[in-house]
Amino acid sequence: MMSIRNNLVKSLSISLSLVFALVMLIIDVVLDNWVDKEFEQSLMSKASLLVALVSEDERGVEFEFSGEFMPEFERQNNAEYFQLWIGDEVYEKSDSLGFQLNNSLPFVPLLEGKKKIIETHLPDGRDGLIIYYSFKAQVDTAKRSGFYTHLKEDGVTQPIMLLAYASSTEDTEGILVFLDFLFVLATFIVVFLVVYVVRNKVDLGLIPLNELNHELKKIKISDENLKLSNKNLSLELVPFIDSINSFIDQNKTLYEKEKRLTSDIAHELKTPITELINLTEVVIKFPQDKISKADYPQQVLGISWRLKNVISNLLLLNKLSGNGLPKDDIFDYQQIIHALYASYENRIILNFQTELPPLENNLFAVETVLKNLINNAIQYSPEESVILLTLESVGELPHVSISNEVSEVSEVLSVEDLENMFEPMWQKDTSRSSSENFGLGVGHCCFSL
Repeated sequence: MMSIRNNLVKSLSISLSLVFALVMLIIDVVLDNWVDKEFEQSLMSKASLLVALVSEDERGVEFEFSGEFMPEFERQNNAEYFQLWIGDEVYEKSDSLGFQLNNSLPFVPLLEGKKKIIETHLPDGRDGLIIYYSFKAQVDTAKRSGFYTHLKEDGVTQPIMLLAYASSTEDTEGILVFLDFLFVLATFIVVFLVVYVVRNKVDLGLIPLNELNHELKKIKISDENLKLSNKNLSLELVPFIDSINSFIDQNKTLYEKEKRLTSDIAHELKTPITELINLTEVVIKFPQDKISKADYPQQVLGISWRLKNVISNLLLLNKLSGNGLPKDDIFDYQQIIHALYASYENRIILNFQTELPPLENNLFAVETVLKNLINNAIQYSPEESVILLTLESVGELPHVSISNEVSEVSEVLSVEDLENMFEPMWQKDTSRSSSENFGLGVGHCCFSL
């Protein structure tokens, strides 16, 4: 079964963790690139410094290097290396190369003014970078004119020199590896923290739902004033509470209707059963009474028919509840009204204001509706009054109105009576003394049409 809590914790944890991991990955890549660029920049700066130490005049090339200020080129361990070429001949190299079996850096020819950085293994076996820089030695400004005159007289050009400067990258790579380890460790720690925090935050956020669940478990449909309060709740839960309250009201109404319907059915069945019992007891108690014996079969038959009608109508009510009847009968409205009118000619006046085309609907339902409406109009109007039945059209549909020529009725119907009139088993006569009305007809109209 799907769990909202687990899904929220899982989705939020994964999303936040992925975002954090992506951020850490971007930081790691940016940091690696930045460190690589800074290391290469430091190589270029050191190479430029070494180039600046090279000068030339009429006497030749001079390299003003001092190991006192650059001890990294003179030690054996963790050393740095450089080498100078004039043309393709070695001019100078660092003392640190003298401690290694491979005491020379590889020569890479370059055009003047070009630089090149390559990855390699240093003479001591460490991984590192070598920067090559092709240049012409600087000439003192005061001696420059004389120097160039000297070259012209000798018919030569200033030679191109090549500097190779090498440094190990293992320390930098070690730091980067350590940073990568820290990033990975931080990512795992953050993932666990995110899961923990998200789980607790989701649990806190679900507290109102849990409280609502407890409240719902306490609900009993039979309680009075059954409502859930929407005070002090999250804004998102207010529509949910309103919907539940609406659902509760509907079920409360259905519950009350069911109670009333059950009670009405019990009373409706109890009356004829009681009559049967009473009749039978009278006949048994007074066996010599010939009149009672003679009337007994007929009365039992009448009561039995009443029971049969009640049960048949109850079965029909159950069958039609929630289901509409098929509307595939084609009939004439006026003919149906004329057929019903024949039984009440002395009480009903017909007024047909229009000719209606044949109607397609359920004939049984229409006849039941009209018959019940006419029966109720006759029953609840004075005996001397005349009922006006008007048939007209509203759009393409027939409209039947039933009115009385007098304003008063023989039995007053209240607003509550009008509301209950379409409820199954409801009767104005609470004593249910009628042998013809069962409170089922108008209810059938509701379920049929």
